[in-house]
Amino acid sequence: MKAEDDRSRFTFQHDWFELIRPEWETRTAHLRRKELRILEIGSFEGCSTTWILDNLMSHPQSIMVAVDTFQGGMEHQDRSLDQATDLYQLSTLKGRFDSNVGKCKQIAKLRVMQMRSDDALIRLRQEGSRFDFIYIDASHVAIDVLHDAVLSWPMLEEGGTMVFDDYSWRGFIEDCYNPRVAAKAFVKCARPEVECEETESQLWVKRVRNCVPATPNPDPALYYWDKGVAKRPLN
Repeated sequence: MKAEDDRSRFTFQHDWFELIRPEWETRTAHLRRKELRILEIGSFEGCSTTWILDNLMSHPQSIMVAVDTFQGGMEHQDRSLDQATDLYQLSTLKGRFDSNVGKCKQIAKLRVMQMRSDDALIRLRQEGSRFDFIYIDASHVAIDVLHDAVLSWPMLEEGGTMVFDDYSWRGFIEDCYNPRVAAKAFVKCARPEVECEETESQLWVKRVRNCVPATPNPDPALYYWDKGVAKRPLN
Protein backbone atom coordinates (compact mmCIF):
# COMPACT_ATOMS: atom_id res chain seq x y z
CA MET A 1 0.00 0.00 0.00
CA LYS A 2 1.25 3.47 -0.89
CA ALA A 3 1.67 5.86 2.02
CA GLU A 4 -0.94 8.20 0.57
CA ASP A 5 -3.47 5.35 0.49
CA ASP A 6 -3.06 4.67 4.21
CA ARG A 7 -5.85 6.66 5.83
CA SER A 8 -5.07 5.13 9.23
CA ARG A 9 -2.27 7.65 9.71
CA PHE A 10 -4.86 10.38 10.29
CA THR A 11 -6.93 10.99 13.40
CA PHE A 12 -10.52 12.03 12.76
CA GLN A 13 -13.18 12.20 15.45
CA HIS A 14 -15.80 12.74 12.75
CA ASP A 15 -14.89 11.00 9.50
CA TRP A 16 -17.95 12.08 7.48
CA PHE A 17 -15.95 12.25 4.24
CA GLU A 18 -15.07 8.57 4.47
CA LEU A 19 -18.70 7.75 3.68
CA ILE A 20 -18.46 9.40 0.26
CA ARG A 21 -14.78 8.74 -0.45
CA PRO A 22 -15.42 5.79 -2.81
CA GLU A 23 -17.68 8.03 -4.87
CA TRP A 24 -15.03 10.74 -5.03
CA GLU A 25 -12.40 8.24 -6.11
CA THR A 26 -14.55 7.39 -9.12
CA ARG A 27 -15.73 10.89 -9.96
CA THR A 28 -12.28 12.49 -9.78
CA ALA A 29 -10.32 9.70 -11.47
CA HIS A 30 -9.94 11.81 -14.63
CA LEU A 31 -8.31 14.61 -12.61
CA ARG A 32 -5.40 12.55 -11.29
CA ARG A 33 -1.94 13.83 -12.24
CA LYS A 34 -3.38 16.97 -13.87
CA GLU A 35 -2.41 20.49 -12.90
CA LEU A 36 -5.23 21.57 -10.61
CA ARG A 37 -6.26 24.57 -8.55
CA ILE A 38 -8.65 23.42 -5.85
CA LEU A 39 -10.64 25.51 -3.39
CA GLU A 40 -12.14 23.86 -0.33
CA ILE A 41 -14.62 25.99 1.62
CA GLY A 42 -14.95 24.28 4.98
CA SER A 43 -12.29 21.84 6.16
CA PHE A 44 -13.07 20.97 9.79
CA GLU A 45 -10.57 18.24 10.84
CA GLY A 46 -9.16 17.92 7.32
CA CYS A 47 -10.78 14.64 6.32
CA SER A 48 -11.48 15.77 2.77
CA THR A 49 -8.45 18.08 2.73
CA THR A 50 -6.04 15.21 3.33
CA TRP A 51 -7.68 13.06 0.67
CA ILE A 52 -7.40 15.85 -1.89
CA LEU A 53 -3.75 16.46 -0.98
CA ASP A 54 -2.95 12.77 -1.30
CA ASN A 55 -4.88 12.11 -4.49
CA LEU A 56 -5.26 15.26 -6.56
CA MET A 57 -2.13 17.27 -5.85
CA SER A 58 0.54 15.12 -7.51
CA HIS A 59 1.22 17.57 -10.37
CA PRO A 60 4.16 19.85 -9.48
CA GLN A 61 2.15 23.00 -10.24
CA SER A 62 -1.07 22.03 -8.46
CA ILE A 63 -2.26 24.16 -5.54
CA MET A 64 -5.01 23.97 -2.94
CA VAL A 65 -6.68 26.61 -0.78
CA ALA A 66 -8.59 25.58 2.35
CA VAL A 67 -10.92 28.08 4.06
CA ASP A 68 -12.29 27.60 7.57
CA THR A 69 -12.74 29.56 10.79
CA PHE A 70 -12.14 26.33 12.75
CA GLN A 71 -14.85 27.48 15.15
CA GLY A 72 -17.64 25.26 13.87
CA GLY A 73 -20.92 26.34 12.33
CA MET A 74 -24.43 27.00 13.62
CA GLU A 75 -25.19 23.28 13.60
CA HIS A 76 -22.26 22.79 16.00
CA GLN A 77 -23.22 25.72 18.21
CA ASP A 78 -26.97 25.09 18.42
CA ARG A 79 -26.71 23.15 21.64
CA SER A 80 -25.39 23.80 25.15
CA LEU A 81 -21.77 24.92 25.32
CA ASP A 82 -20.81 21.81 27.25
CA GLN A 83 -22.38 19.51 24.65
CA ALA A 84 -20.60 21.29 21.79
CA THR A 85 -17.30 21.14 23.64
CA ASP A 86 -17.62 17.42 24.38
CA LEU A 87 -18.98 16.36 20.99
CA TYR A 88 -16.84 18.43 18.62
CA GLN A 89 -14.00 19.67 20.87
CA LEU A 90 -13.92 22.92 18.93
CA SER A 91 -11.13 24.37 21.05
CA THR A 92 -8.70 21.83 19.58
CA LEU A 93 -10.18 21.68 16.06
CA LYS A 94 -7.45 23.73 14.35
CA GLY A 95 -4.76 21.67 16.05
CA ARG A 96 -6.33 18.44 14.81
CA PHE A 97 -6.56 19.86 11.30
CA ASP A 98 -2.90 20.92 11.35
CA SER A 99 -1.82 17.53 12.65
CA ASN A 100 -3.70 15.69 9.92
CA VAL A 101 -2.67 17.78 6.92
CA GLY A 102 0.89 17.84 8.23
CA LYS A 103 1.11 14.12 7.47
CA CYS A 104 0.52 14.69 3.75
CA LYS A 105 3.42 14.66 1.30
CA GLN A 106 1.92 17.58 -0.65
CA ILE A 107 1.44 19.85 2.38
CA ALA A 108 3.57 22.58 0.78
CA LYS A 109 0.89 23.07 -1.89
CA LEU A 110 -1.75 23.93 0.70
CA ARG A 111 -2.70 27.47 1.66
CA VAL A 112 -4.91 27.73 4.73
CA MET A 113 -7.07 30.81 5.19
CA GLN A 114 -8.39 30.84 8.75
CA MET A 115 -11.26 33.27 8.40
CA ARG A 116 -14.90 33.55 7.43
CA SER A 117 -15.56 32.22 3.96
CA ASP A 118 -17.09 35.46 2.66
CA ASP A 119 -13.96 37.41 3.67
CA ALA A 120 -11.66 34.77 2.20
CA LEU A 121 -13.55 34.55 -1.09
CA ILE A 122 -13.53 38.31 -1.55
CA ARG A 123 -9.78 38.33 -0.91
CA LEU A 124 -9.20 35.51 -3.39
CA ARG A 125 -11.21 37.35 -6.02
CA GLN A 126 -9.21 40.50 -5.41
CA GLU A 127 -6.07 38.43 -5.92
CA GLY A 128 -7.39 37.22 -9.27
CA SER A 129 -7.53 33.57 -8.19
CA ARG A 130 -8.96 30.92 -10.52
CA PHE A 131 -9.94 27.35 -9.69
CA ASP A 132 -10.71 24.10 -11.49
CA PHE A 133 -12.56 22.49 -8.60
CA ILE A 134 -14.50 24.06 -5.72
CA TYR A 135 -15.86 22.09 -2.78
CA ILE A 136 -18.50 23.85 -0.66
CA ASP A 137 -18.74 22.28 2.79
CA ALA A 138 -18.61 25.12 5.30
CA SER A 139 -21.70 26.49 7.04
CA HIS A 140 -24.76 24.27 6.65
CA VAL A 141 -27.10 27.28 6.81
CA ALA A 142 -28.72 27.91 3.43
CA ILE A 143 -28.00 31.63 3.15
CA ASP A 144 -24.32 30.99 3.94
CA VAL A 145 -24.13 28.19 1.37
CA LEU A 146 -25.64 30.53 -1.20
CA HIS A 147 -23.07 33.23 -0.34
CA ASP A 148 -20.24 30.74 -0.78
CA ALA A 149 -21.55 29.60 -4.17
CA VAL A 150 -22.20 33.08 -5.53
CA LEU A 151 -18.85 34.49 -4.37
CA SER A 152 -16.80 31.55 -5.63
CA TRP A 153 -18.57 30.91 -8.95
CA PRO A 154 -16.77 33.71 -10.86
CA MET A 155 -13.46 32.05 -9.93
CA LEU A 156 -14.43 28.65 -11.37
CA GLU A 157 -13.02 27.94 -14.82
CA GLU A 158 -15.29 26.82 -17.63
CA GLY A 159 -15.24 23.03 -17.51
CA GLY A 160 -14.55 23.14 -13.79
CA THR A 161 -16.59 21.48 -11.06
CA MET A 162 -18.36 22.83 -7.98
CA VAL A 163 -19.56 20.33 -5.39
CA PHE A 164 -22.23 21.12 -2.80
CA ASP A 165 -21.89 18.85 0.20
CA ASP A 166 -24.81 17.85 2.45
CA TYR A 167 -27.33 18.34 -0.36
CA SER A 168 -29.63 15.82 1.29
CA TRP A 169 -28.91 16.94 4.88
CA ARG A 170 -31.94 18.14 6.88
CA GLY A 171 -30.44 19.28 10.15
CA PHE A 172 -33.05 21.98 10.67
CA ILE A 173 -36.80 21.58 10.92
CA GLU A 174 -37.31 24.79 8.96
CA ASP A 175 -36.34 23.88 5.41
CA CYS A 176 -35.29 27.46 4.63
CA TYR A 177 -32.12 26.82 6.64
CA ASN A 178 -31.00 23.59 4.95
CA PRO A 179 -28.22 23.51 2.28
CA ARG A 180 -30.41 21.96 -0.43
CA VAL A 181 -32.49 25.15 -0.66
CA ALA A 182 -29.38 27.21 -1.41
CA ALA A 183 -27.95 24.77 -3.95
CA LYS A 184 -31.22 24.58 -5.86
CA ALA A 185 -31.62 28.38 -5.85
CA PHE A 186 -28.09 28.86 -7.12
CA VAL A 187 -28.48 26.30 -9.89
CA LYS A 188 -31.75 27.88 -11.00
CA CYS A 189 -30.03 31.25 -11.41
CA ALA A 190 -26.95 29.78 -13.09
CA ARG A 191 -28.94 27.35 -15.27
CA PRO A 192 -27.60 28.66 -18.63
CA GLU A 193 -24.06 27.57 -17.75
CA VAL A 194 -24.39 24.50 -15.54
CA GLU A 195 -24.74 20.76 -15.87
CA CYS A 196 -25.81 19.05 -12.65
CA GLU A 197 -25.75 15.56 -11.25
CA GLU A 198 -27.21 14.68 -7.89
CA THR A 199 -25.65 11.88 -5.87
CA GLU A 200 -26.92 10.35 -2.66
CA SER A 201 -25.72 13.25 -0.52
CA GLN A 202 -24.13 15.84 -2.82
CA LEU A 203 -24.78 17.96 -5.88
CA TRP A 204 -22.03 18.03 -8.53
CA VAL A 205 -22.18 21.05 -10.81
CA LYS A 206 -20.07 21.44 -13.94
CA ARG A 207 -19.56 24.91 -15.39
CA VAL A 208 -20.16 24.92 -19.13
CA ARG A 209 -20.34 27.55 -21.85
CA ASN A 210 -23.55 29.57 -21.66
CA CYS A 211 -26.07 27.68 -23.78
CA VAL A 212 -29.16 29.84 -23.16
CA PRO A 213 -28.66 33.41 -24.39
CA ALA A 214 -30.93 36.02 -22.85
CA THR A 215 -33.86 36.97 -25.07
CA PRO A 216 -35.18 40.53 -24.68
CA ASN A 217 -38.88 40.74 -23.97
CA PRO A 218 -40.44 42.36 -27.07
CA ASP A 219 -43.58 43.49 -25.26
CA PRO A 220 -43.15 46.45 -22.85
CA ALA A 221 -46.54 45.58 -21.36
CA LEU A 222 -44.99 42.38 -20.00
CA TYR A 223 -41.87 43.92 -18.47
CA TYR A 224 -43.14 43.50 -14.92
CA TRP A 225 -44.71 40.64 -13.01
CA ASP A 226 -48.46 40.73 -12.75
CA LYS A 227 -49.46 42.24 -9.40
CA GLY A 228 -51.53 39.18 -8.57
CA VAL A 229 -48.53 36.94 -9.17
CA ALA A 230 -46.26 39.23 -7.17
CA LYS A 231 -48.53 38.94 -4.13
CA ARG A 232 -48.41 35.17 -4.05
CA PRO A 233 -46.37 33.75 -1.14
CA LEU A 234 -42.87 32.51 -1.99
CA ASN A 235 -42.50 28.72 -2.05
